[in-house]
Amino acid sequence: MSSEFRFPLTDVKENGRLDVNAKTAPETFPDALSEGALVGPVALEGTILAVDDEAAFTGTAKGKWRFECTRCLKPLEQTWSAPIEVMVPIDGGPMDLTDEVRQSIALAQPMKIICKPDCRGLCAVCKKNRNEVNCGHPEIGAGDGVPGGGFAETRHPRLTPRPQKG
Repeated sequence: MSSEFRFPLTDVKENGRLDVNAKTAPETFPDALSEGALVGPVALEGTILAVDDEAAFTGTAKGKWRFECTRCLKPLEQTWSAPIEVMVPIDGGPMDLTDEVRQSIALAQPMKIICKPDCRGLCAVCKKNRNEVNCGHPEIGAGDGVPGGGFAETRHPRLTPRPQKG
C-alpha cells in the first residue's frame, strides 16, 4: 500500500495543524475507474486540523484521466478534481487518505464522456467517425453512436388491440 497519502498526526497534536501537499503514481489506484485510466500523478492538497480529540482533513485530490468518447470512441484526456473531507481520532495513529482518494476518484468519474456536445458519433454502416469524414451514408437516428439508435423514430404504432382486463 502506498504511504504517500499517509500522514502522522503527532504534528497535528503539537501544532494544531498540518499542511498537506503530496503526490503519488496513478498505479496506486488501479481499480478506481470502471473505464478509462489515470494519467500522470494524483495530487492531494489540503490541511489536517486538530478538532477536540479528532483530526479533520479538508482538501482536494486532483489529477488527469483518459477516457474514450461514448459516441465516436476518440480518446480524451481531462483534468479532474474531487473534494475530500475526513475525520479520524487524533490518537488513532497515522491518517491514511489513500482509500478516501480512491473513492473520490470513483465518484468523480463521469457516467458518459462526450468529446463535444455536437459529436456525431460513428457511422452505423462503415464505422467511420462522422466528425472527421462525411461518408455519405444516411444517419440512422441519434442513438449516441449505437447502430440502430433513435428508437423514437423507428417505433411503429400498435396494430392489434390490447386484450381487455377484466
